[in-house]
Order: sequence, then C-alpha cells, then structure tokens
Amino acid sequence: MKAKIGKPYLTEIPHEEGELTFQHPAFRGTFGSVAKQIDRADLERPSSPKTASLVYDAFQNPEGEHELEIIRILRDNRLWEFTGNLYLPKSNEEVNNGVILESNPRIINGILDMDKKSLIKRLQDNDPLVRFVAFGFKTGQQKVSELERNPYVLARYGEEGAQKIAKVASNYKRKPRLWTFNSVNRELIKMSALYDIWVFGYGLGVGAYWSDEGLGYAFGECNSEKSK
Repeated sequence: MKAKIGKPYLTEIPHEEGELTFQHPAFRGTFGSVAKQIDRADLERPSSPKTASLVYDAFQNPEGEHELEIIRILRDNRLWEFTGNLYLPKSNEEVNNGVILESNPRIINGILDMDKKSLIKRLQDNDPLVRFVAFGFKTGQQKVSELERNPYVLARYGEEGAQKIAKVASNYKRKPRLWTFNSVNRELIKMSALYDIWVFGYGLGVGAYWSDEGLGYAFGECNSEKSK
C-alpha cells in the first residue's frame, strides 16, 4: 500500500481485479458509532472481503509505518467488518438451523438490524449481498487449511478473501480460531470482527459473535475519484 502525500489515503491495495483506497487514519468506537462516523465522512463501510485485502496487504510489508499500524490494531484491539450475522435455530421454515450473513446491514440508532423475512426473500432472489450457511461448519481452533475451506469463512470473505485470511493466519505462531456459534436455541444478531487472540501465543481470530460493545476500528473506503 502507499500513503498519498498531503492526503490522508492508503492506496494501491490489490483487491480482486482492481485496487482499493481507504481513508487514513481509522475511525474508532463501537460498531454502531464507527458506522456513523464513516457515513458522515461520505465513505463506504468496509466489507469483509475488502477488510481481508487490507489486512493481507499490510502483512506483505509488516515493517511499513501504516502496515504496522494495521497489524497493531489487530493485536491490541479489533477491526470491525460490516457483515451482519443472523443466527437461526432449527424450525419448520425453509431457511433454518444456520446463519444468514448480510454485507453492510442496516444499523438503526447504533444497533444492527436484520429482518429475517426480508433476508430470506433476498436469499431466494439470489442477492449476492446475502448468504446462508447451515450449521455443521467447524468452529474454534483449526488448521490454516481448514479455515480457508471453512464454509462460513468462504461465505463471509469469498474465495479470494478466504485465501487471504488463511495466509494472514499463517503469520502467527498459533492456529487461527473461528469464534462463532454452531447452534442456537433462539434468533441472535451479531457483528463481525477480525483480531488477534492470545491462547499460549498469538493467533488470528475471526469473530462473529459481537454485540455493540467495546471499541474497535475500521478504515472507511473511498473510490478513486474521492482519493484524487
């Protein structure tokens, strides 16, 4: 990545077949407050795949000033990802006993809002911003190769993003962990975050169980026109 002199942007971050640009520095606060800050700055909330590209790029030059800053955020706090998780218990409905993931979900008064009925309709309409993963995927500590192929991780990050998250995880001494639920007895709405975990040594944590509590960071994304 490069920092534009005189302008607070991180640029030339490879993503899929293009590049990303993020405003610098990162916004800090609860999930809801960071979303509001990004919106007010007329920027885009970073999706999970784009967060994967940002973090992966940081590890390509871990001694760089801005790259090190991103790595330190992971180590000392967390990066919010704007992917909502709606956990569904077993029922008689067509979509149940799993988790619906939504990119850039609605946030009302600082609280994540996910409507099951409308999300199921979007799933049926093949909306690419909504995915469903049935329970049965591996949670907790796992090999890097297992994380890369994990159905939940693939749904959240996409194939390229899952590969990048796995490569990031390989930089740590300990195996990565997927912190999520493998069953629920009632509907739950949770947020996503990426961070380091300490279990006898650092490892990458992919979290999907957060409520709007605690502090985290996110870099607002801007298009090329805004970064000029």
